[in-house]
Amino acid sequence: MSGRLSRKIPVGACPLFFPARTAPLHAMASGLGHMTETSPAYDWHGLKRGRSEFVLFQYTLAGRGRLRAGDRECEVTPGTAMLLHFPAHNRYWLPAAAGASWEFFYLCLHGLEVMRLWPRVEQAHGPLAEIAPDAEPVRLGAEFVTAALEGQVTSAFEASAWSYRWLMAMLALASARESHAPHAAALERARRYAEEHLAEAPGPGVEEMARAAGMSRFHFTRLFTAQFGAPPGEWLLGRRIREAARLLRGTELPLKEIAMRCGFREPGYFGRMFHEKTGQPPGSFRKSGV
Repeated sequence: MSGRLSRKIPVGACPLFFPARTAPLHAMASGLGHMTETSPAYDWHGLKRGRSEFVLFQYTLAGRGRLRAGDRECEVTPGTAMLLHFPAHNRYWLPAAAGASWEFFYLCLHGLEVMRLWPRVEQAHGPLAEIAPDAEPVRLGAEFVTAALEGQVTSAFEASAWSYRWLMAMLALASARESHAPHAAALERARRYAEEHLAEAPGPGVEEMARAAGMSRFHFTRLFTAQFGAPPGEWLLGRRIREAARLLRGTELPLKEIAMRCGFREPGYFGRMFHEKTGQPPGSFRKSGV
């Protein structure tokens, strides 16, 4: 089945850029492609790809690569999808070996809605998931890549519609798997606890999340990192920054109030962290409309 997909999808990479936006679009693809890598120079580090947040779905069609996410390192084989977010502690690469190759198609998505919903996908699947070639996310992803490479995605609205549709397919698959995933209920309990107490300053920490999950801190951190591809402390900070971004865009609340609502006791610290994670101070981010 992966072989048939490989033959159906054109080869190439397609960055998507639509400068003339007339409305804010919160689910958008920034790049798609179908590639075969044969050089060990193919090596991506999750903390060396800039500060902007985005997610990656990369589905292996043939060959194999390596992935390290959190404390987990594994081989990436045909029929599996890497489900990663950036910036984060991850790395994927083609090992140096005679005749090594890695064929895949990929989608890179960004936007407030993508980043809000992506943790649900990571929680259900972890950073590497076995997904059947005829599953809806794979089928839609292949169609999206094909449409982009054939020049059929001609506006930001079309790209956003494709992105939403694909994201909903991933969420549907995640929902179907969640009830069967080991530790899913405990991790979901910890996530909900963090969400419910997000506005408290200094807010919940890893110890409180582990207690909500009914686990030791060590065990919780290991499971959480394996599922999400990021340690819980890093996830908490990212969640606070995303909530702040939502409030900056969707409300006229003063920056000090937004900082408090997102669990930052000191507005100055909030400003520094927001700038570090997004590349813009909060005030500039609010005005930019990106």
